[in-house]
Amino acid sequence: MNPKQIYHRSRRRHCGIALGGGGALGLAHVGVLKALEEYGIFPRVISGNSAGALIGGLYVSGIPVEGLIDLSQQLGDDLFDYLKMSFRGGLMNGKRIYRLLLDILGEKRIEDCDIPFLAATVDLDSGKTYYIHRGRIADAIRASISVPGVFPPFEANGLRLIDGGVRDAVPLRALNPYPLSLRIGVGILKASLNNNTPGYLDISPGDERDETAGNESPRILKVISRSMAISATEATFKGINISKPDLAIYVDLGDTMKIWEFKRHEIAIGMGYEQASEQLKAFFG
Repeated sequence: MNPKQIYHRSRRRHCGIALGGGGALGLAHVGVLKALEEYGIFPRVISGNSAGALIGGLYVSGIPVEGLIDLSQQLGDDLFDYLKMSFRGGLMNGKRIYRLLLDILGEKRIEDCDIPFLAATVDLDSGKTYYIHRGRIADAIRASISVPGVFPPFEANGLRLIDGGVRDAVPLRALNPYPLSLRIGVGILKASLNNNTPGYLDISPGDERDETAGNESPRILKVISRSMAISATEATFKGINISKPDLAIYVDLGDTMKIWEFKRHEIAIGMGYEQASEQLKAFFG
């Protein structure tokens, strides 16, 4: 172990963690938390966005990692039983998933938890980012998972709150008020971007193009899903680079599963654990 790794180990006791979003891929955060605990890292404060708020909120409520693994299986197997189509503010009616959160968390409030928690969200009307730090955990999670077009906004204090990832993919700024010696950002990569260097392309007219020829065009949902995954992955990289945490953990599941495949929870958790363990080993030795 080199001096730098020894120094990093001495900072573990005052650690804050920011968990990014990712839909079903965000279940990888459970594996990341397991790896962190094995390295003796028990966060003093957690911030989360969307799926990161879900896992972070459940964790600070007192559910241990093993309990989160069991709960992830339950969510993976039954989640779509709690979703119902709607055309008022989002494709899905948020009432059933909200009731599920209340069934799990009850009236548990953020300020009653041993670990401070902040859920990132954005006001739809003003575009301002808010970090929910008081109130019911279920309410904070429901606000933060309000993916535009999927779930209706969550209304609170006269605001219409949506997914914090719209402006803050990995909410590291939420940790700024806390006296921490180690800040960790966890980004879930929804698309494997193997080449980040822009290229130059010549599309000068050649032979007459037949728009009806060639391979079949991809279906619209695939185009939308892939485009959102690329955009979200880019936002994750940029958000972490701007905030400059002491350690950035990236979990790349982008081409392994889709953001709605909650039934593949074991893959997400396993890859989150494996990739986080490798990066922690490199950082701490």
